[in-house]
Amino acid sequence: MKPSFPLLAVLSLSLAGPSAAASPFFDPAVPVHATPVNAGSAGVIARGLLVRTGGDGWVVFDQDLLRPALWFHAPEGKPPVSLAMMSQASWEKATQKGGVKPPVPAAPGLAMTPELPGVAGNADDLLKDPRPTYGNDPGRGGLEGTGRRFLGYHLAGDAGVLSYQCGGLVVREWYDGNSSNLSRHLSVAAGGEMLFLVAAGDFEVKGATATSPALQVSGNHPGLKLEAREGHLFARLAASKGDRRVTLNYGKDRTSSTSPTPAPPAAYAPRWKQGIDTRITEATRSGPGWALDRIALPEGNPWKRRVRPADIVFLSPEKAAVVTFEGDVWRLDLGGARVRWTRIAAGLCEPLSIEQVKGVVQVHTRNGLVRLRDLNGDGETDFYENHSSLLVQTAGLRGYPLDMEVDAEGNTWCSTGGIVTDDKTLTNRPAPGPHTGAILKISADGTKIDVIGKHAREPFFGRDPVTGHLAMSEQQGHWQPSSASYPVPEGASFGFGYADDSKITPPAVWIPHDQDTSSSSPMWLRGTAFKGWEGGLLQLSYGTGRLFLVRHGEGWPAREGAVIPLGIETGIPVLHARTHPVDGSIWLAGFRIYDSRAPELEALARLRPTGEPLAAPVDARVVKEGVVISFDAPLDPASVTPDAVQAKEWQYRRSGGYGSPRFKRDGTQGVDPVPTGGTFLSKDGKSAFIHIPELKPTMQLEVSHRFHLKGGKDDARSVFFTVAAPSPAVWDALGFDTPRLDAAAASVHGGAAANATPTVELGKDLSTRYGCIACHSLDGTKEGHSGPSWKGLYGSERRLTQGPPRKADDAYLIESMVDPGKAIVEGYALGMGSYAGVLSDAEMQSIVLFIKSLE
Repeated sequence: MKPSFPLLAVLSLSLAGPSAAASPFFDPAVPVHATPVNAGSAGVIARGLLVRTGGDGWVVFDQDLLRPALWFHAPEGKPPVSLAMMSQASWEKATQKGGVKPPVPAAPGLAMTPELPGVAGNADDLLKDPRPTYGNDPGRGGLEGTGRRFLGYHLAGDAGVLSYQCGGLVVREWYDGNSSNLSRHLSVAAGGEMLFLVAAGDFEVKGATATSPALQVSGNHPGLKLEAREGHLFARLAASKGDRRVTLNYGKDRTSSTSPTPAPPAAYAPRWKQGIDTRITEATRSGPGWALDRIALPEGNPWKRRVRPADIVFLSPEKAAVVTFEGDVWRLDLGGARVRWTRIAAGLCEPLSIEQVKGVVQVHTRNGLVRLRDLNGDGETDFYENHSSLLVQTAGLRGYPLDMEVDAEGNTWCSTGGIVTDDKTLTNRPAPGPHTGAILKISADGTKIDVIGKHAREPFFGRDPVTGHLAMSEQQGHWQPSSASYPVPEGASFGFGYADDSKITPPAVWIPHDQDTSSSSPMWLRGTAFKGWEGGLLQLSYGTGRLFLVRHGEGWPAREGAVIPLGIETGIPVLHARTHPVDGSIWLAGFRIYDSRAPELEALARLRPTGEPLAAPVDARVVKEGVVISFDAPLDPASVTPDAVQAKEWQYRRSGGYGSPRFKRDGTQGVDPVPTGGTFLSKDGKSAFIHIPELKPTMQLEVSHRFHLKGGKDDARSVFFTVAAPSPAVWDALGFDTPRLDAAAASVHGGAAANATPTVELGKDLSTRYGCIACHSLDGTKEGHSGPSWKGLYGSERRLTQGPPRKADDAYLIESMVDPGKAIVEGYALGMGSYAGVLSDAEMQSIVLFIKSLE
C-alpha cells in the first residue's frame, strides 16, 4: 500500500491521549499475543505466539514449527518485545510508522529449541526441517504437508493452552514457572510413540535428567525418556492406550521432576463483561443524494484500548463485529441511534479484515486465518482456532494480511501485501515467497490453497457474489504507474518487482494520482440502497478519503472501463466497506498511520441515500464513437452542450521508479488535448453521449463536463476512462435515437488553466488537491509524514542521501516535483511519484510560492 489504512466517531476521534497511552500495547489480562519475533539463536519466527508463563515470564512459541523457541523475562513495566511493528509502534503515537526489523525480546532469554520441528513420530523427522526455502526470508510456512499442524489455543484464566497435532494425535501444551525454572506441560492423546524436541546443546543424560553447561532438563513421566543426539536433546514418549500427561522442567540449576502434571487449565471467567454504549450521529457530512453518519468509538473503555477499526462484518441485522489494528475484536449490538460495543477477542497480530462463516467470526492475521470460538457461551472467545495457516507468511513487516472474503460455499479468498523489507529498508524487489503479494483461495475445510493472482504490490480486492469475478485495486508506487482497478482472472500476474511486462495482466481502468493516491478494498455493489450503483464497484481511497464508482467494460477480464468520482469526501482514510443486510446502507471502516489527506485518525461510518437524486453520474462507458455518461435522474437539457465538455488524454510508463509522470503520445511529458464533437441526450433524459471522432486506445482519458440535473449546480466534474478496443454503439440498447455525427464539428475546448498566473493561493489549493500535505506537514512536524516538512523548507540546506548538500531554491523544489528520486533528503526514502506532465509550469511555480510563504 502506499503507506495505508481507516473509520468514524462522534466523540473525540483521536485516541492518542493520555488515557490510551497509559495502557500497554500487550494487554496484561491476555496470556497469549501473536507477533513475529527475532529470537536470536533460536531464529526469526514469522508466526510467533507470546505465551505468558506467570508474572513477567514469557515463552515464544513458533506456530509453524510447533516448538517453544525462547524463554525470557521482561523487565518490570516493559513490553515483552520491542514495539517495532506498525500497530505496536503507533500505539501511543497514532501516526508513528513501524520499522523493518522484527520485534526482539525485552531481555536476553534461554534458547529452548533450535529451528527444527518441535514434534514428530520419529527422530529423523524431528531433526530435519522439511519446508521449502524462499530466498532468505525466514517465513517458510508450517508442517501441514507432513501431517503436523497447529490447531489453535485456549485462553483459560491466566494460562494459554496451545493445541497441535502430529499424525492425528492431539497435543496440548502450556507453561508455568518463576524466574529460575520453567515447567513445560504436555497433555498427549492416547496413541503411538511421540517425540518432542527439548533443547540444543551437548547434554549428558542420567535417568530422567539431562544436563548441559547452560541448562538442566528433567521429566516426570515413567514413559518419558530423554535422549541426546547430534547436539540436540529430545524426549521420547512411549505409546499408550490412555492420555499421557508429562512435564519437562527447564532451569539453569537443578530442576524438580517429582510433581505430577496437572490437568490442562480449563476454568475461565469472562474478561470483558462490561459493554460500552456510544451513539450514531446522523449526517455529519452530506451532499446531493447522500448522507454520512458517524458511529462513535468506545474511546473511554475500561481497558484503555485504542480502537482503530480496520473492517466490519454483519452477523445479523442487529449485530456486527469490528476488528481493530491492535488485534482486538468487538461485537456491536445495534439499536436505533445506540451502539453497544463489547470486546470479544484480543491478542491477534495486525489484522485488517474480518468475515463470518455460518455465524463464526473469522479474522485474517499474520498468524493465518483465525476463527473465534465461544465454547462456554459467555459471548467471549475461548478458543482461537487456526482454521488455516497454509498461507506462507513473510517475516517482513510490510507483509500485511490485507483483505479477505468468504463465499457461499465457505471458501476463503484472501490477500497479503507484496512489499518486502530487508534489514535496512523497504525494497521494490519481488517477494521471494509464493503468497506475498498474492490473491489466494483457501478451501472451506482449510486444507487446500490456490494462488489466483500474484506479484501485486498491495492487493486489496473484492469478489462479486453474483458473477464470482474478482477485482483488485492497486496503489501507485514502484512498478505501479498509478492507482488502478484490475480484473483478476485465475493465473493473473501483476508484475511487481519485474521489468518484463509482456505477461502482465492489464488494468480495466487507471485512476489518476490527483484523484486517489492510495486505493484500498473495493466492494462490488450488490443490493445496496444506492440502486443506481448496482453491479458496479465501489472503489475506496485510503489516500484521499474519497469514494469512486468503477464500471468495468464488456467481457471478462475487462480491458477498459471508467472511474466516476462520486463527490463524496468521507474525511476518513477508508480501508473497507460492507453493506448492511437489510437497509442496504454502506458502512465504512478505517484508520490512518501512513500518509493520507483524510483528516480523521480512525472512524466508523454509515453511508446512506437521502432520497434526492445524486449529482454525480451513476454509470459511464466507452463506445467506438465516444463516451456515454449516465445519471439517476433527468439532466437539464440546456447543460448538455458541446461547450460544456473538455477532454484530454495521457499515457503512463511502468518502471521500478515510484509512480509515473504523464506522457503525451509522442513520448514527451504532458497531456494531449482531445477534440470532442456533438453532445446528445438519451430518450429518458438521464444519459448524455459525447462524440469523440477517431477515438484511439489510451491509458487515461479524462472527460470533464458541466452536465447537471434539473435544478442542479453548474459544477465541473470529470470521468476517467481507459480505452482499449471499444465496440460500436448500439444506440437503441443505450437508450438513444441514432445521432447524426459530424467529425468536422469536433474541437478542443478549454485549456486556459495551464497558463494561469502563479499565486500563493493557487499553490495552496494545488497542494491540497494533489495530496501534497498528506506527506509534507505545514507546521514542522515529522510524525505521520513520509516527506520533509514544508515549514521553513525554502532556502534551507538539504543534506542528501547521495551527493553534496543543496539549497532548497526554486530549481531544487521544481526538480523534486518532476524527478523526486534525483535528490532524496537524508532520513527519507523515495515514496513520491513524479508530477511531470501532471502540473503545468505555472502550477509548479505556484506550489513553490506557497512553500516559500511557510517561513
